[in-house]
Amino acid sequence: MSNSKSKKTPKRSAPSARNGRGAARRGPGQTRSGGQHQRTLKEREAHPLEGQTLTLTIDTLALGGAGVARMPEGQEGAGMAVFVASGLPGSIVSARITRMHRRHAEAVAVEVLTPSPDAVEPLCPHSEVCGGCPLQTLAPARQLYWKERQILEALKRIGRVEPATVLPALPAPSSTGFRNKMEFAFQGMGDSLRLGLYSKADPGRVFDVSACAIFPQEGYEIMDAVRQACREAGFAAYDRRTGLGLLRHLVLRHSVHQDKYLAQLITAPVPADSAPALALFSLGAALMQRFPKVVGFVHAERGRADGLALSERTVLALGESALIEGLEDVRYSVSADAFFQTCTGGALGLYSGLRELADLAPKDVVYDLYCGGGGIALFLAGHAGKVLGLEANPSAVADAEANARVNKVENCRFIRADLTGESAVPERLPEGYTKADVVVVDPPREGLDNGLIAWLNRTKPSRLVYVSCNPATLARDAGLLAGEGGGFDLAVVRAVDLFPHTAHAECLALFTPR
Repeated sequence: MSNSKSKKTPKRSAPSARNGRGAARRGPGQTRSGGQHQRTLKEREAHPLEGQTLTLTIDTLALGGAGVARMPEGQEGAGMAVFVASGLPGSIVSARITRMHRRHAEAVAVEVLTPSPDAVEPLCPHSEVCGGCPLQTLAPARQLYWKERQILEALKRIGRVEPATVLPALPAPSSTGFRNKMEFAFQGMGDSLRLGLYSKADPGRVFDVSACAIFPQEGYEIMDAVRQACREAGFAAYDRRTGLGLLRHLVLRHSVHQDKYLAQLITAPVPADSAPALALFSLGAALMQRFPKVVGFVHAERGRADGLALSERTVLALGESALIEGLEDVRYSVSADAFFQTCTGGALGLYSGLRELADLAPKDVVYDLYCGGGGIALFLAGHAGKVLGLEANPSAVADAEANARVNKVENCRFIRADLTGESAVPERLPEGYTKADVVVVDPPREGLDNGLIAWLNRTKPSRLVYVSCNPATLARDAGLLAGEGGGFDLAVVRAVDLFPHTAHAECLALFTPR
């Protein structure tokens, strides 16, 4: 399953929730060199235009989903780009300038004076509060049009490369009910306990969610039952500032293949056999009894004072420990903590499009780099001679091996590899896998490491298929692979919509050696 740098970007080893790599972060007040920020620096003075409201015409849509307008004639900075939150292309809006920069400005639309011809009614009853689907008022076909345009413009502007062929974009099979996983946060306590999503106006505040168009409605009935049970039990949400409270997140997974649910309740650590622990056991048992489609309940703990919906330790598991998802004839075991594409139908389109670009022959050796739990590798295995998956996260490698056993696939191997530095791909590989005919890369949002790009340019596989979730880093990497000094041509690009109503733009790119 969220970025523009020059061609001389230094070696990257970026953090990724998917592959488990981590990186130190600068603390408050620290500069890039680690020194303390000088608190005596004069504070920035507000620009005279900041806070003013202007009438703007939205021309295009930028990466990230903001509308792009131009500063009107007669204003300071006339003609400069203005990025307008909630601005749709083709609309005229009254927008408040929030920040002036040297070469662009930021604004937020406060009133639509002339609607965009592509505007539609919002799908969600929480559209005024929730920021999860910022493009839901733009027709789905036009969302995909702008995403494709953003990808092509990024390739030209950042990577200075253009594809020989642009294939028709792949839309999501549905613009509603497409997510198979949702993460909800707790806040408050007792009768005032809230369970839902964070407000776009106040990112620190959770609002109660009653319905959502992008997840099956039955999931919200399950969520509401958890909310009511936790209120009746008098539970309090965990407070990161004080370290007090219990409840952190509810994670719901849905298997399209089975039409079943797995519920994971993440809490702060609690003593075994304590009253809260026993109450959570009862909650899980009652939930499974009330909702027959909930086939598993997991109580997990997280002790770190952060906002991540990731467990550190599983305390209790009732019922089935994993769901089974299916893409064509391939089956995937999806546990509470496993990585799997959150749009099942979109994943099928993505993997099918990837397989088409890979153009596999029965004896081809395929490397799947950043293979995660083996999703792509197993999908390709029946069409290739051998597939080798490389992944930095050892638990993901274990998931991939388990999924291979589920499918009784014998022509796949999975090994742990860091995929960074001069030896990005290990020199010693299993017998029969020492040279790849086809390489698939599905990196995190930070893109490819320079060492891996050097390896690709040096080894030049017959086909390189790049799966991108970030047009900016795809463009940067494409410039290093297919620009001056690179070893490839950019043969094909195809946009894929995995997340309708959001600014996320996925893409498939095929590189062929010069």
